[in-house]
Amino acid sequence: MKRLLFIFLLAFNQGFAQDLTNNLSVGIQFGTIEYRGDLGSEFFTFDGVHPSIGLHISKYVTPSFDLMGKIKHGVIDHNTFSNSLVDLNLTLKYKFNNNYILNEKSLIAPYIFTGIGDAVSIYTDKTLGLKEQPLAEFNLPIGVGIQFNINPKFSCLIETHYNYVINDRVDGVLAGKWDDSFLYNTIGFNYHLSTSPDTDGDGVADEYDKCPKVPGSKLSNGCPDSDNDGVIDIEDKCPKYPGTKEDGGCPPNYFQHVEIMAKARKGLLFNTGSAIIKQESFAVLDNVVKVMIDNPNYKLDIEGHTDNTGSAQENMNLSSQRAEAAKNYITSKGIKQDRIRAIGYGEKKPIANNTTEEGRSKNRRVDFNIRF
Repeated sequence: MKRLLFIFLLAFNQGFAQDLTNNLSVGIQFGTIEYRGDLGSEFFTFDGVHPSIGLHISKYVTPSFDLMGKIKHGVIDHNTFSNSLVDLNLTLKYKFNNNYILNEKSLIAPYIFTGIGDAVSIYTDKTLGLKEQPLAEFNLPIGVGIQFNINPKFSCLIETHYNYVINDRVDGVLAGKWDDSFLYNTIGFNYHLSTSPDTDGDGVADEYDKCPKVPGSKLSNGCPDSDNDGVIDIEDKCPKYPGTKEDGGCPPNYFQHVEIMAKARKGLLFNTGSAIIKQESFAVLDNVVKVMIDNPNYKLDIEGHTDNTGSAQENMNLSSQRAEAAKNYITSKGIKQDRIRAIGYGEKKPIANNTTEEGRSKNRRVDFNIRF
């Protein structure tokens, strides 16, 4: 029993549906048509079989909405009259498998719809044997259904489709009540088509894909979102760590923390030619410690750099020693060793020209870079 329940739940969440790639659906429906009006009601009685047939076409608009066009034909066959209806509808369909209520690929996908319609009606009075000329029966359609998404191209459905007629002529009794209506109960089948190529094969058609040559996610308009935070990588300033849209895809206060690291670079001073940190630099390093304590997911790269004065090997050694000294201070305050990397680059990565004293001063630095 548990195994059967597991298989059902798995199927419920792993079906297929019309989407940004299979964004056009065509189908056929079979069922019955039932009447309600001045002469009574047949709704859900299935008193006699009044067959109907219909065709429909559906265009994907958003994960929540499809635009549908329908044409249905059925004959109301009452004791005193019959009425042949060819019903044309334009409706907006709201899908519950919209990634808010149910997964877009759910096997079971309920929906509702409403819109406008016009039925071409040919009324026959059985008592007198008279057939009238075709009339337009404007109506308001509304309905509910359940679609079963079998695979990416094929689905079936069960639907109840109610039409409220905006006149009082369907049954030939003009009582001025505007109470005539008819109801379709149908089963149907859909075939899903793609009207646009999907170059990157990510399930989002090129016309909707903001990154048509790079595979991405449907939830991010076809673009990669490595950290699944709702900010696509090309717009995410922290693409490998989840954040918020308000913070550019970075964790809250990330840029304030980056500013603290920049102040640490400017405020970290050493005794000349050594890796001994001057006491006045402890305050800026303490600010770095606080950021690391408050943000346990942060890791830190401490990079030592020098100018090109002296030998390359001496500069490499000094830059490594200074980076290591900054690391030792921070870990002495309780930050775990494995959260910090100390790297020396010597004179290899200048940020200014070493031909001037001002440039050499800028190149003698220790950088603090947050990573995740």
